[in-house]
Amino acid sequence: MAARGGARLNRRAGPIGTFRLQQLVLFEIAAAVLLCAWVAGPVLLGPAGMTAAALVVLAVVRRRRRSLPAWLGTVVAMRMRTRRAASQPLPAPGGPVAPLTECVPALRTCSFTHRDRRPAGMVGDGRHLTVVLRVDAADSVLRAERTVRPLPPALVREVMDVDGIRLESARIVQHTRPAPAAHLAADSAAALNYAPLQARTGSPAVRLTWITLTLDPELCPEAVRARGGGLTGTQRCLLRVAEQLSGRLSGAGFGATVLTERELGSALAASACADTTATAGADGSAPAVRRTRETSRTWSCDGRWHTAYWVRRWPRSGSAPMPRLVALLTSVPALATTFTLTLARGDRQEVSAAGHLRISARSGEELRTARRELERVARGVRVSLVRLDREQLPGVLATLPLGGAH
Repeated sequence: MAARGGARLNRRAGPIGTFRLQQLVLFEIAAAVLLCAWVAGPVLLGPAGMTAAALVVLAVVRRRRRSLPAWLGTVVAMRMRTRRAASQPLPAPGGPVAPLTECVPALRTCSFTHRDRRPAGMVGDGRHLTVVLRVDAADSVLRAERTVRPLPPALVREVMDVDGIRLESARIVQHTRPAPAAHLAADSAAALNYAPLQARTGSPAVRLTWITLTLDPELCPEAVRARGGGLTGTQRCLLRVAEQLSGRLSGAGFGATVLTERELGSALAASACADTTATAGADGSAPAVRRTRETSRTWSCDGRWHTAYWVRRWPRSGSAPMPRLVALLTSVPALATTFTLTLARGDRQEVSAAGHLRISARSGEELRTARRELERVARGVRVSLVRLDREQLPGVLATLPLGGAH
């Protein structure tokens, strides 16, 4: 399924990896082992056969829709993340990005002002730097109504290479809070009053859209040097691309605003459903506690539970358009749902697109109910979702307005 604007939806990129390529390599190694044993002599055929059989098992056997090597890799990676998190000191509490710095210790926000313009907030991890735009007038860009024009990914794709500035990735983030709220009873006044509008339009209570632009200075060192070099040159490059995208969005009928540092922190906290009033330990009255926790199927932050999915496959052409499919998937009763479409450069500098979805709830039981409903809706519209078991933290980071800052 091709995305507009030249971006290609990569069906094999993602947590599952290039499964067919792994199979082919393992089969070739097994055949090479047998061939070498046959050439060396019949004595080695027995051990070689056992080795080849083990390689074939690794290539063929799958666990939870993953190849066995990929599944083992997720187990090891999660154990390493858990040990690393336990050994690191807790960040200073109080800031809106404090819970996220538990997961990405190098994460920092900064502000940059160029030529007396409105300051732009940026977030980085020491290697990548990301600027975030809020699409103001297009909070309904992916709504279910057919009369609403969706946000074209081509507009984002076109600014990934501007004036020699080559972005590493760009991401469209849509954060939805359905209405009526999931915790309200079906016979409550709010639910009954909202039901007619919900039935007619499927309109949510809140729908926020952000676009992240992420730059790795190593991808365009000449452009960074031409603008002063170092952090300042990188910031100027990012701001240049952000202004280009803002102008193109305005020309297409969408309002766009580059977020300030404070607005960026609020956007990250809102997307993560973090409690901005959580300041335990800030005044010494209570011991500092870890606010985030990853398990094999969930990630939690301040008592809010999340499960992330990778969109493995979209329906073939001729089915419902992507904006309508996203509207259906994000209308599941829950605290919030977040959909992201990430455009990234591949090894050959082509741009591929990957989709992720995260569902959020107030409790584990509410999350399990919402997951079942989401998976039911996805099956109904033939969208293949892969729950990112043992990769929940990477999945959550892929659904935040962070870009490549992880």
